[in-house]
Amino acid sequence: MTADAVEKLLADVCGTLARAGFDVASAGDEGSPGLRVRRDTDSVLVGWVPGSELDSAGREDAEFEGIRAALRSALLAILTQAGHAVQVDRESGEVRVRLLA
Repeated sequence: MTADAVEKLLADVCGTLARAGFDVASAGDEGSPGLRVRRDTDSVLVGWVPGSELDSAGREDAEFEGIRAALRSALLAILTQAGHAVQVDRESGEVRVRLLA
């Protein structure tokens, strides 16, 4: 996949998620919590970073796996319905999005 194709895929994924009600305006801000949409070599990865307000005690072991699982399910459904090939990246837990061939 060319760099232009990945860039177009990134824009399409961001647009699809915005239409579904997700805040993607801050997705690229590395230091802030929320949805993360980023380019990879031949795909786009979508993940989530929790905000401190979810765990005001600041526990290092707070994984929020229930929230992550629900979000992954929603992302898989939304992006599949939009015509993308999606799968969960086993290493990062993020949703990997590719163009259907």
